Formats: sequence, C-alpha cells, structure tokens
Amino acid sequence: MRFGLDAAAAVYVAGPVLVVRDWVQRLAGLRTSVLAVVAGTALSYLAAGPAIATASAVSFAVSELLDAAAYSLVVRRRGLVVAVFCSGIVGVVVDSLLFPAIAFASLTLTPGHLLGKAYGVLAGTIATAVIRRLP
Repeated sequence: MRFGLDAAAAVYVAGPVLVVRDWVQRLAGLRTSVLAVVAGTALSYLAAGPAIATASAVSFAVSELLDAAAYSLVVRRRGLVVAVFCSGIVGVVVDSLLFPAIAFASLTLTPGHLLGKAYGVLAGTIATAVIRRLP
C-alpha cells in the first residue's frame, strides 16, 4: 500500500465489486442485485476462518446493500456516473469501517482500506463514464 498505509490484499478488489453491483442493478434490476449480494455474503462467509468470515460477510452485506440504496437514490437525480461514484464511496466507507472493526477489533487498517478501495471505485467510475460515451 502507498503512503505508509497497510491493507489486506483483497482491498483492491472491493472497490470494483461495488461498481459491478451497480451495473448488475442497472442491467438486471434491484432484485437480482440483492440476490447477488446474498449469494456473495454466503460465499464470503464460507471462504475463511470464523472471525474473518463473519467480518467479511457482515461488511460485504451491509456495504453492498447501502451501496444499492445510495445508487437507487442518486441515479434518478444525478445520472449513472455520479451514482456509481457516490454509491461506491458509501460502500467503501462502510466496508472499511466494519471489516477491520469486526475481524481485528481495531480500525488501524481503515485508512489503507479506504484508499485501496477508493482506487477501485475511481477506476470503475472512469470506466463507466467511458462506456457511457461509446456509440
């Protein structure tokens, strides 16, 4: 991680996952998006030991569902690109606070998680803007 911050390796995947959830909601609807969050939560829980699994499942479910709510509110008012960015930041903040607090009873990793996930949301937002401009 840069700037002297520490973060788990999966941090770089979390930001883009939030953007992908927005696209699933846009293309397949909120119901399909929520079903994908439920499936992702279950897979998240099954993939690791108890402390990490619980932290991962809880932070994934809460951050993704709040991302979905933020996306739904913002997309109608500001459009797709702004909605992807804003909802992604909501998800990043929630996930970055919940995961380390639950997994490690500490927020020491939160700054690194925020930065690493924000990179992914920014990249996904830029990709969304570029895709929207394609013929």
